[in-house]
Amino acid sequence: MAVRGKRVLVAAVGDANNPITWSGIPYHMLQAGGAIGLFDEGLRLATHKRIWTIRRYAWNLRRIATAADGPGGYQYSDDFLERLWTSVREHVRDAVVVSCFQLFPPSIVADSTIEKWFCTDMTLTQLFRDYGLGRSTGRNAAEQALKREREGYDKAVGIIMHSQWAADSVVRDYGIPADKVHVVVAGASIESQVYDHWEQRVLRRVSQEQELVDRPLRLVFVGKDWRRKGLDRLLRAFVLARNGGFNGTLRVVGCDRRSLPAALQRTGGVEWCGFVDKGRDALRFLDLIAECDLACHLSRAEAGGIAQREFHALGLAILGTDVGGARAHRLSDASVDVPADASDEFLAEQLVALGRSPQRVCDMKAAAWRHRRECLWSASIEKLASLLRSRGPRAEPGPGARPPTVTEATHESPNG
Repeated sequence: MAVRGKRVLVAAVGDANNPITWSGIPYHMLQAGGAIGLFDEGLRLATHKRIWTIRRYAWNLRRIATAADGPGGYQYSDDFLERLWTSVREHVRDAVVVSCFQLFPPSIVADSTIEKWFCTDMTLTQLFRDYGLGRSTGRNAAEQALKREREGYDKAVGIIMHSQWAADSVVRDYGIPADKVHVVVAGASIESQVYDHWEQRVLRRVSQEQELVDRPLRLVFVGKDWRRKGLDRLLRAFVLARNGGFNGTLRVVGCDRRSLPAALQRTGGVEWCGFVDKGRDALRFLDLIAECDLACHLSRAEAGGIAQREFHALGLAILGTDVGGARAHRLSDASVDVPADASDEFLAEQLVALGRSPQRVCDMKAAAWRHRRECLWSASIEKLASLLRSRGPRAEPGPGARPPTVTEATHESPNG
């Protein structure tokens, strides 16, 4: 009963109550919202059963057999979406539904009893273009998905995006009035109890670690998708930097060493930690990151980068590319931005410069530590709650009403 007497539900493709669904974003948003009485429950739209694989194959085969424009894109189809929501179709009537996916099924879009919101990191236009998924999704399927996405945004009460980059796409690419679009940067995907325990351990330490001015700089990379996250770029720059006098180390967490080109697997000065289960070994995961100084994400494409929120929450500085919505997820006084197309040589120069400026890194780490709790979902959820609680269904504009332009509307600030 959190929003104007209505039940408030969280939806995603998958079980919103499962921390592995969409990098844990719906789960942690749900947990933080539940703690302040904002959300009533998460919807279980599970797709793990074998029948879903069969349906996907059958859909792709039909497209091939009917000379459609190729397989791919089943998750954006009406068939997929309607089946996904079948089990909860009556349950969501007269409720507020916050979707972490860009598409509702047509039947939900058309149901005026459901107050619909979106809360996600990018539009499908950006996903197809920047993440390259347009190449694996048939042209017709993509066009239909974009059409349904626009219809969903039009019928929604509000669209909450994780960055101004994504919010601008909603207005520019879909023609949605700017006053319906807001920005709330997501929080770190860290269990609140685990974080509190970890934080208290750190605060109880009598003696701090050896000052950074007396030891080499410790770099860290976290992620499985090494190509998109730019681990190959980092490793090449790391080699050049070491040749230029940089004596720091690099820890790689989450990435299988064997998945990289052989030459990069043999890079000196690198500690390969492999996959660490955040659920079963959460404190070790946090410690592996927090023991370092500078997190490096040299992404080629990035809608946001929840890992960056985690880095700052653990008191780390960040070296990251200014691509997509990534910059909105970093603290300006605790990070170094580099161009998305920066060369290996330029990146190496940045590492050498940071290695020679320990006080600068210390200052960035101190800034991250001061603002660490601003990077958690407990801070993000307050901003999201103020939007959900303050806005009801929009009245239709009267005759001659003029929709606001981007310059006339006020967006929420990414950093609050």
